[in-house]
Amino acid sequence: MFGRSEDKARIDGLTRRVASLEETVALLCREAGLPEPDPQGISVSDAVRALVAEDKPIAAIKQLREETGLDLRSAKEAVDRLQKP
Repeated sequence: MFGRSEDKARIDGLTRRVASLEETVALLCREAGLPEPDPQGISVSDAVRALVAEDKPIAAIKQLREETGLDLRSAKEAVDRLQKP
């Protein structure tokens, strides 16, 4: 049946694995001096990156939502990933 607890546990596990792999790729890019890939394949503009660099996460989230139509949670997660050192 749809929504079984085994399915949810498997999806949660895969979600954690993908997040871990994204962090690893970001770290490798930083160490190699390469630009980090956009979070979750979302094209992040220079304007959003500038707002993150200026430590204005709320403005960055708002700008990203306006540019992409993302929901609040997805935009926040994308900006959060950009903020990680």
